[in-house]
Amino acid sequence: MLGVDPNHRTRVMRVTKSSEGGPQITAEEAARLQQARDRMIARHRLIEGIIRNNEMQLRNESARGGAEIELECARRDVARSEGGSAARAELERLMERLSELRDEHTRLVAEREWLNHALLEFDSAPTDDDHKRTGHA
Repeated sequence: MLGVDPNHRTRVMRVTKSSEGGPQITAEEAARLQQARDRMIARHRLIEGIIRNNEMQLRNESARGGAEIELECARRDVARSEGGSAARAELERLMERLSELRDEHTRLVAEREWLNHALLEFDSAPTDDDHKRTGHA
């Protein structure tokens, strides 16, 4: 039952249980609803993947920035005469760490491109409802 309070512009809808258990849908309608739900969940998972990738890229960017600063400090220490073998070992460790972070960045960029492409394909793929449409409004 739909009621309108004359003092408000908001419509109020009351939902009551019927003795029949609510509206019945056909098996075909139920399958179509399930397929739409599955499609929505699959798209949602792609978007979650993009969000996670963005977060990982931001963390990687921050880590690379820190590693680059540490690397420059280690280079300065090696350039000093008192640097010694410990300073050279630290420099090598930091160079390796920065290389790993750069490789991870490359991997994340490739993953993001794949996720973007997958979402674009997903959104441009026709659904069953699109196949059934005749073009008439």
